[in-house]
Amino acid sequence: MVASLPRAFSLALALLVANAAGAHAQGADVAISGAGLLSFQPIDDGYVGSPYLSEGIGGIAPGFGAGFNVIMPGGFVIGTEYTTAFYEQEQSGRLVRGGFPLEAVPATTRLRDSLLHIMAGYAPTDGATRTVFLGGISLKLDRATIDDVEAEEYETDPASPLAFTGGIDVLRRLTTRTELLITGRYTFNPRDTRLQYLGVGAHIIRAGVGVRIRIN
Repeated sequence: MVASLPRAFSLALALLVANAAGAHAQGADVAISGAGLLSFQPIDDGYVGSPYLSEGIGGIAPGFGAGFNVIMPGGFVIGTEYTTAFYEQEQSGRLVRGGFPLEAVPATTRLRDSLLHIMAGYAPTDGATRTVFLGGISLKLDRATIDDVEAEEYETDPASPLAFTGGIDVLRRLTTRTELLITGRYTFNPRDTRLQYLGVGAHIIRAGVGVRIRIN
């Protein structure tokens, strides 16, 4: 079941692109977008404390996003986005490297938290300023590394490859084809036990500024 989810996600992405091609012929607003982001991810401190984990990984970090979306004549929106953020933290403890004597040896944990979103929602079809409401599912693309070695899932506790995302975009017209984009997203991203042991939290809040460019 879990293994089939990425294939189902790929099929949904292909259908989105096909629908966008049809919408283009109907006079829909088809566009690409890009934005610089700040990502806030609260640390899961459930395991923080000696001798298990010195500190979790999270907080505020830079990132970026890119997307493709279609606003239909009636205001229905479909789109896909890629967002990512970059975290790095020196950690030590039994839950990082294992038991004594390695527990006291620091390790560099890196988390590039990348997500591929497929979302739908609603937006006004005209006006100099528009607010777009979106929600959907997200495919997890990356895992944390410990000294550049990927932190493997425990076989008895595999994580779902999917997360859940909602958000708002504010679009301000600059030219006929270009809009200022102010974007915000919240993602609930359940973590498997291995990532919880590193203090990686399930809540992701991302906000940023960029541009949306019409391509039709």
